[in-house]
Amino acid sequence: MIKIRMINITNGKGIIEKYEKQYGNIENLKQVIKSDPENTLTNFDLEEWEHYILHPNEEVKDSKTIYRDYSSISMLEMELMTFIKHENPKSISELAKLIHKDITTIQKKISNLEKEGFIKLIDGRKNSKIPILNYDKIEIAI
Repeated sequence: MIKIRMINITNGKGIIEKYEKQYGNIENLKQVIKSDPENTLTNFDLEEWEHYILHPNEEVKDSKTIYRDYSSISMLEMELMTFIKHENPKSISELAKLIHKDITTIQKKISNLEKEGFIKLIDGRKNSKIPILNYDKIEIAI
């Protein structure tokens, strides 16, 4: 098995925006806590939200760790993530052209990367999907 740690670097404002999407506002979160005071996750969210109100520019590293088989990570997947990060392709077909690969091969790899959480696909023009790298940094421990 190989350990992959995906890191997203943001700041306090980014954390607050995440909580606003999740709860709407801090008062809604307080109501959630009032209805379920034993939920440690929501209590932690409130504590963190209140902290970042006071420290909006503090750098925050948010990470997710996954484990994969050695054989399931290909150089093509790594190349795709690199191109997505640096070239910002507007579609999967544009990405395939950038790396001179068949689109069907790229679509399969992109689908796998999305399932693993490395990338997300957002709607583009004319039913196209725009690949976006979810993380600022990816560490592979072997």
